[in-house]
Amino acid sequence: MNYQEVFSWAEDKSGKMVYVDDVPRGVACNCVCPYCRENLIARHGTERTHGFAHASKERGANLKICLKVIVFKLAEQIIKTEKRIYMPSYYGIFKPKSVEFETVEINGDFEREDRQPDIIATTKDNQKYLIEFCFKDYVRYKQEIDFENLNCLEIDLAGQKIDNRDSLKNFLLNCDGNRRWLNNDTYFNSIKREYENVGKSIWIVSNEECAKCLLKHECCAVKNKDSHWSFLTIFQNEKEFHLCRAEEYTEKMQAYYKQQEENLRRYHDIFHNCRRINEKNAILSLRKSEVKQVLLPDHMQSSININPVERTCFDCEKNLQWANKDGWANISVTFANTCRRISHMSYNRFVERQMRVGIWRVLLLLPFQVFISDAAIQALLLVAIFFL
Repeated sequence: MNYQEVFSWAEDKSGKMVYVDDVPRGVACNCVCPYCRENLIARHGTERTHGFAHASKERGANLKICLKVIVFKLAEQIIKTEKRIYMPSYYGIFKPKSVEFETVEINGDFEREDRQPDIIATTKDNQKYLIEFCFKDYVRYKQEIDFENLNCLEIDLAGQKIDNRDSLKNFLLNCDGNRRWLNNDTYFNSIKREYENVGKSIWIVSNEECAKCLLKHECCAVKNKDSHWSFLTIFQNEKEFHLCRAEEYTEKMQAYYKQQEENLRRYHDIFHNCRRINEKNAILSLRKSEVKQVLLPDHMQSSININPVERTCFDCEKNLQWANKDGWANISVTFANTCRRISHMSYNRFVERQMRVGIWRVLLLLPFQVFISDAAIQALLLVAIFFL
């Protein structure tokens, strides 16, 4: 940083900021540094640029802060003297313009702990504007100023050069750069009327209301002019607001409700169709059961009405509750083969028992063969042989 430019301005004994060429040369300038309050020397040399220098040989001042304080003091003085400033655009809705003031009150404190602005300016129509100077690389105050429901403008003075008389003056009075609206109650309340003047209808909605909107995926908010991918966000009283296009919102809401009614009707039809299908399946299942009972023999129909819990295998009498499905007892192939082998063994035992009974009958009839004809005896022997 060129500190020779910093000391082109200084504060005289009356507290006014003066230019180096407007004061006597040397110590006779009677100027001090507005930050460290050290006496300054005005240098009007022929080889170097004119400027101020600290009078002490052992300088203890921080020249970077000295620069900021000088720029700050000079900016306050320019606005108080000229009683006007160039206002920036308000989110592209209101154009930048120069505003003149009737009265200007300055604070004068570079570092402070209260919440008061640097300048309070009032126009002829009694509109108040709070002007706050800031440096993006330096925090001047411990608390933010109270600008709720007021017009507050912030101007960034970082990097502003004061190497001549009019550099900072032109920046404040003829340029809208490096400044933004922290709050503007006048413009904010006039947004709707400004859109109506060009034949458009908008609603101002908060960020919380937008989050609850049913059309948040098809938002109708006004987009930024510089970027069509983002929506215009207005900061007012430390809250975020969006501008919703009323006509587009109304049309989309009508289409949304129409679609919801169509979806409801469709879901209603699907529900009743499913209900009819379920009722039809229930009737068919009942009729199928009745047809089974009619076609089956009596001894099998009686088994259908038995409680599934009480059903058992006809051979091993094992409970088949676990295999019950659709009114029938289903068993695995392995289990069925086991029951089949058991049934075959039971049949063999039955045949052997019948054979033993037949032999005993023949033996019992032998004593009475005298009373029976030869043909009968031959028949009995044939039967006995058959069972053997």
